[in-house]
Amino acid sequence: MKKVLYIGWIGYKNLGDELMFDLFKEQFLTLGDDYQLDSANIEHKYLKNVRLQGYDLIVLGGGSLLSGNNNLIHPYIINYLYDCILLSKKVMIWGSGIDWAPKSFIELLDNNVKIPLSISDDLKTKMITVFNKSVWSGVRGPLTLKLLEQYGVQNTHLSGDPGFLLDSQHHSNERNVQTHFDLLQANDKIIGVNWGTSFNHIYGQDELRVEEQLADALNHLILKGYHVYLYIVWQADLPAIEQLYSKLIDKNKVTFDKKLYNHNELMSLMQIFTFTINFKLHANYISLAANIPFIALGYRFKVFDFIKSVNLEDYIISTDEQNISEQIVIMESEIIKNKTSIKKNNNCYLELYREKVKKPFDSGLYI
Repeated sequence: MKKVLYIGWIGYKNLGDELMFDLFKEQFLTLGDDYQLDSANIEHKYLKNVRLQGYDLIVLGGGSLLSGNNNLIHPYIINYLYDCILLSKKVMIWGSGIDWAPKSFIELLDNNVKIPLSISDDLKTKMITVFNKSVWSGVRGPLTLKLLEQYGVQNTHLSGDPGFLLDSQHHSNERNVQTHFDLLQANDKIIGVNWGTSFNHIYGQDELRVEEQLADALNHLILKGYHVYLYIVWQADLPAIEQLYSKLIDKNKVTFDKKLYNHNELMSLMQIFTFTINFKLHANYISLAANIPFIALGYRFKVFDFIKSVNLEDYIISTDEQNISEQIVIMESEIIKNKTSIKKNNNCYLELYREKVKKPFDSGLYI
């Protein structure tokens, strides 16, 4: 029996974080009965109590795990994986990415300027060792890849986020989702809108201003004939989206869905949308998997990393922009005009990254 430990931001019922582990489990089941899977939350208070002796492979799960407010690389994560390697355990990095970086880093990386990280020589050496000794190492986006390469990491590649494994062919047909189909099927212009909170840890540090700008744009689009469908991907987002709902003038043209769906249900629901506007990162992945065009609200580094990975930089709005409402209205027109080419683009990248992020399972996780 080969034992695998998956570590990630799990246990908080946040759809995006739980999605990564769910997708790993789906692929893991294809390996058969000779493999056993356990999981652990990535936070130090939990991870420090995990005994490694019985595991053959430790997987750093997808999501924003290579991140931190100061060093950008959590020292304890790198130290933990380094200790795994010293114990002769195999390590795999599965679609992780860097987050919490200042917005200025994006332009610097685009211009191939070295990022001035506050990182010790010891941590840098350990980081290079972790990646170089990993049996498989894929990262979420080109920004993450460039930054790691600047600091000597070589044994890694752009795999895309595990969210690319989402498959719209397996979406749910549960009755509660179908009910919304029946309710809205007469509308041929529906915008799916995901809103929530990051507790003001966003570019611009002003969620209320973004919310007001978003409400203004939605009111304009309602007058243009759209129906707005509000949905969440985390229960903690409910107060924020309730505030947004209160600012929409014509409630007859708004559906406020408070149910927390799983990813398959959301892909099913999105089939009725003309396009989506999304705050949370993985709401965009689900929209892409459903092949529904989207506008991404770029609230942190990880959203830009994703957008650059799929060549959709014309459809992201940074949350520190002053004219968010105006940009949304302009992008709506562009989406309608370019819908066919956007869908073709999405399908190409879905196919490309789906094969890359599945590869470790095709090789039996290299154990």
